[in-house]
This record gives sequence, structure tokens and C-alpha cells, in this order.
Amino acid sequence: MNRALLRCSMQLSKQSPVLALRGLRFQSTSPYKKKYYVDPEPQIGDYPNLPQEFYEDRPQRGWWDRQNRRNFGEPVPEQIEILNMWAPTQYWSPGWKMVGKMWCGFILTLGTVFFVISKARGERPYVRAFYPYGGLKEELGGVPSRTMAKSIEEAALEVKK
Repeated sequence: MNRALLRCSMQLSKQSPVLALRGLRFQSTSPYKKKYYVDPEPQIGDYPNLPQEFYEDRPQRGWWDRQNRRNFGEPVPEQIEILNMWAPTQYWSPGWKMVGKMWCGFILTLGTVFFVISKARGERPYVRAFYPYGGLKEELGGVPSRTMAKSIEEAALEVKK
């Protein structure tokens, strides 16, 4: 490591520990790359440095080689294995706004279906049975209906016995 750089970093760490954590690096002044920006490639020489365009995104008709969507004599990109028609399919995923709209539509549709079913359901085909005297407990030999005061009195009598 360069001694001057080491000395400078030691002085920075004494002054501000935040600067020491960040290290000595310079911020890039170049703008962000544009969509079809092609990096200059020094190793390919005078061969054309083509942008990465998936052959699957090209129109279907008008090509000399219809299967691979290429014209005769067209330069082959360096990453042909990734860009050609035999590469794995590039899947499009919708944005979060679209996904939110889809979920809202799904929940709204489901709620509407449940609401319509609950309102359109017919009446019951039977009438609930009604039995007098508390559901015929006394008539069928069940526990006779008693009040709270009677229950307390009976419990007190059992305890005294």
C-alpha cells in the first residue's frame, strides 16, 4: 500500500471515524448509463460492440433466418448464448401499481360474489321446530326448570346434610 495513502487515512481516522469507515474513494462524476449505452471494450478490437438486445424482443417477421430472427451477414453479439432465441425466456413482471390493482380487483370480485350469494340464497325449506316448556325437558324427564334462588336453596340443603 502506498505510504502517503496510509498516512492520509490514519490522519482521517483520528479526525473523523465516519470518514475512516467510508475509506478513501472518489465519487464518480460520470452520469448514469443510458438505456442503450455500450461500454467501450478494449479486448474486442475493431469488432462492433453491439448493445444487448434479446432476439426474443425482435419482431417476428422480416428476417432472413426466421427461427433465430437474424439477417444474413448481421454481426453476432459477444453474448449470443444469452441473447439468442434458444436462451431462457425473458419474463415480464408487472409493476407494484399493477399488482395492487389486480389484488384490489380480486378482493372486490370475491366480495361481490359472496354478497350476491348471501342475498340470492333462498329461504329454508323447513320450519324450525318449536317445543313448549323449554324444549320439553320436563316432559322427557330432564332437569326441571328452576330459578337461581331454588338452586341455591337446594345446594345449601345438600351441604347441611
